Amino acid sequence: MDMEILEDEFGDIIQKARMGLGLSIKQVAEKAGIPVLLLEDMESYRHIPVEREAVAIAGVLGLNQGKIRDIVSGAWHPEELPADRISDVIIITGSIGAYKVKGYILYDKDSREAAIFDTANDSKAVLGNLRDRGLQLRYIFLTHCHSDHVGGLMDIFNATGADICIPEGEPAAGITDNMKKSECPVKDGFEFKIGISKIRAISTSGHTQGSTCYVTKDYCFSGDTLFAGSIGRPYNCEGYGTLIKNVKEKVLSLGKHMRIFPGHGPTTTVGEELAHNPFFS
Repeated sequence: MDMEILEDEFGDIIQKARMGLGLSIKQVAEKAGIPVLLLEDMESYRHIPVEREAVAIAGVLGLNQGKIRDIVSGAWHPEELPADRISDVIIITGSIGAYKVKGYILYDKDSREAAIFDTANDSKAVLGNLRDRGLQLRYIFLTHCHSDHVGGLMDIFNATGADICIPEGEPAAGITDNMKKSECPVKDGFEFKIGISKIRAISTSGHTQGSTCYVTKDYCFSGDTLFAGSIGRPYNCEGYGTLIKNVKEKVLSLGKHMRIFPGHGPTTTVGEELAHNPFFS
């Protein structure tokens, strides 16, 4: 089975860091000693940098140079999580056109209670998995309300009547009047339970104002806060610093064996991200 590619290429990574720092392409190119047009080509995926170029740009942007080198060369990819270590999680991979997006169903094997984290823009896949496994959906947890993460929300709600958990500070995208009775605002530190699993909300503002991760004893459902080898696109320069701080303090502090399920790209762990994510030293 082919490895799932990383969500972000080199161009995505440096563009997020550059824009987060409020720097122009010209400013970064001059400081790195690289032609402006060449840096434009890197951010547009038309040019794969050689090691010297990648390391120089990383230095300007405050990214870890060794980790950038490994991503550019393809020397690192997070190890695939063994199926028996995530046997109570169902990964739903949907799409918007060719762009893949993920949602996750967490369920209790005894009570058959379940929660979903984002919709994967694929209500049919979500409802099919619930039906085939005889699961009762109690909660629909949204990490944030961008359209690719809430697509199909109405269909899932209409079929299950589950509580819709929306982070404080997020617009209630896709919420109709008949759904509001089941709307549950989520604040930092709120706890929920399905079966024996406790689910804690961690506010990780930065990608959006209300971006939130949901954490259990073993899992972190990170939405677009954290990807394998990268971060979500910050909403502005202030959001960039906030996002980096929140990931450092609230996610990467969870213990190296914590398994991370992002909104896009492969699964990873805190240990993998500490060792390989270039946004974090």
